[in-house]
Amino acid sequence: MRVTQEADYAIRMCCALDEADGMLDTGTLSSRVSITKSIALKVLRKLKTAGIVSSYKGADGGYELACAPDKLSVLEVIEAIDGKIYISKCLDDCHYCSLNGFNKTCCKVHIAFTAINQAVTERLSAVTIRNITDNDVSSLDIIEKLK
Repeated sequence: MRVTQEADYAIRMCCALDEADGMLDTGTLSSRVSITKSIALKVLRKLKTAGIVSSYKGADGGYELACAPDKLSVLEVIEAIDGKIYISKCLDDCHYCSLNGFNKTCCKVHIAFTAINQAVTERLSAVTIRNITDNDVSSLDIIEKLK
């Protein structure tokens, strides 16, 4: 499993909005994250649809986080961009599995992937945008949340 580049941008944009402690226009936001304005707009559309950011039109408009950064998990941001996380296609699409006709509760690989997938999503939901942006939180603190 790999976080897509678009989801990575989304996490960075949410962090930039948290650090700004208010609204940022698209140009400023894309500059802070070092991406083009068109990519920023594409990502922001998805974040807005998911209810993660709010947008305001006009000369003084821009984007801001729609929810508290200490309640917004990395998992929520990733899933807003990429959809549900599945470490194997067999967890998402039963037609993909070569054991399609068999009972999934008997497939040891499927059972293992289900447990691993659950662990990954639990860990990603434990880390918030504020955990990343908080200057008092070190990388070691975040790693502790992942245990």
